[in-house]
Amino acid sequence: MATELKVAIAGLGRAGWTIHFNKLKDSRDFHLAAVIDPLPERLEEAAALSGCRTYRTPDAFWKKERPDVLVVATPTRLHERHARQALGEGCHVILEKPMTTTLESADRIIDEAERHGRRALVYQPHRLAAETQTLRGIVDSGILGPVYLIRRMLTRYVRRNDWQSLRKHGGGMLNNYGAHYIDQLLYLSDGAPVVDIQCNLRAVATRGDADDVVKVWLKTRQDQLLDLEINQAAALPLPPWHVCGRYGTLVQSENAFHIRYYNPEQAPELEVFDGAAPGRSYDNKDRLPWREETVPIRPEAQLDFYANIHETLTGTAEPHIKIHESRELVRVIEQCRKRAEFRKESDA
Repeated sequence: MATELKVAIAGLGRAGWTIHFNKLKDSRDFHLAAVIDPLPERLEEAAALSGCRTYRTPDAFWKKERPDVLVVATPTRLHERHARQALGEGCHVILEKPMTTTLESADRIIDEAERHGRRALVYQPHRLAAETQTLRGIVDSGILGPVYLIRRMLTRYVRRNDWQSLRKHGGGMLNNYGAHYIDQLLYLSDGAPVVDIQCNLRAVATRGDADDVVKVWLKTRQDQLLDLEINQAAALPLPPWHVCGRYGTLVQSENAFHIRYYNPEQAPELEVFDGAAPGRSYDNKDRLPWREETVPIRPEAQLDFYANIHETLTGTAEPHIKIHESRELVRVIEQCRKRAEFRKESDA
């Protein structure tokens, strides 16, 4: 019989409730023992649905509880405080993305985990999603040839007005969706360190003052280009994925990837003319043996975050998401913000 791990959740907001609580309350691998949240109505709802114990403050919680794992789903600016306290109590931690607000803070969490022999793990589910795993398989197959550009896009029109629209709360799409999509790009990349970062941020359709239009360009040490666009002020959408290799390209269309590529061994020889174009023609008569495929994104390709966490903490696997990868994500986001040009559009 599998070892059941005792787990608690700090924070019952959108992520804490819709993702972590709903997953853990019915888990066979984890026993949801307790939750922490300052709002009584949230605690009452959690207790009614799962029978867990409830606490309004971390201090009250730690006086009585010692779970194996604490899920930290509080606002990002509070992650370090809650994580380091839990690690100091001998507890593993799972942090909502991004793991924290700065690289220095990330290093303090990692150091605390190492000091106490505990695990700090980060919930970054988009790299585990069926689309990312399918895309990874296509890239790894080599049919596109060496990949020189990976572009990730989210384009829609949303006038956001919640706390995520306010800079004072750490809102904005770079922190919010950017944490997911930059992680996907890093996961799909050539694995070389990112050595060049450029970023542009704008607040356009949002009702708040935080960025809702994000443009990020990353270049790895091997010169691979990673391109992110999050545009919440775009009334017409663009494809979510566009990946270019030396011998082919793919785009996402609906729930599949459409690929056009050729085998370089079957390509005709093509001589370079250093001089006037033969026959003054713009057509060099090059006819490549193009192939086209459509690869569906199947739900079964998705990896299970909590199953992997249980296997990791019981010593039978390594985490899908390594802590040094989560640290690199924090570093890249921090550098994006430091180098970003920011502009707030006006309705006037």
